[in-house]
Amino acid sequence: MSTPQDRSVRTWLAIAILFTVFWALYLVFFGPRRPAPSLEGSGTGEPANYDWTFFDLEDRPAGFAPFKGKVVFLNVWATWCGPCVQEMPSIARLADDSRIKGKGIAFVCVSTDETTDAVRRFLDGRSWSMTFFRTETIPPVFLTDGIPATFIIARDGRIAAKQIGSAQWDSPETIALLEKLAAEAPQSP
Repeated sequence: MSTPQDRSVRTWLAIAILFTVFWALYLVFFGPRRPAPSLEGSGTGEPANYDWTFFDLEDRPAGFAPFKGKVVFLNVWATWCGPCVQEMPSIARLADDSRIKGKGIAFVCVSTDETTDAVRRFLDGRSWSMTFFRTETIPPVFLTDGIPATFIIARDGRIAAKQIGSAQWDSPETIALLEKLAAEAPQSP
């Protein structure tokens, strides 16, 4: 037979467990977003692969080569990836920021979805200024253990910054890095 003290301890233990579960759920769904990454020095310095071919939103082959010589904000993502979808509005705000707009910075979002239809459905009703593509293969230089994966490529083609995982991209730090890279003249080989 349990004593009133045993029942009281069990009641408080149940309340503590319930509180912990609800707090964890709150943090997962409504908690603070991941801050802007520290991008300085995060790049590999490796040359980007401009021979990459992917598909536009009409399923026509398109290439990465037209972006050579520009600063490129490259985001590898998928519509089924929660963190990818969560960070997408901050990328859209960054792409539209007046401090970097018109400075030769391309915003390229390459989806790993199986079909272009999935990407088109996701973008329906959104007027984001990024360029969207879909791919079936990713060059080794852009392969990662997870998505979203973001690469910032300098005018000279080197990977200046790399971030695996979602982030708040419209931060002052990201804008400063993009402005700095846009101001650099491309180095000749």
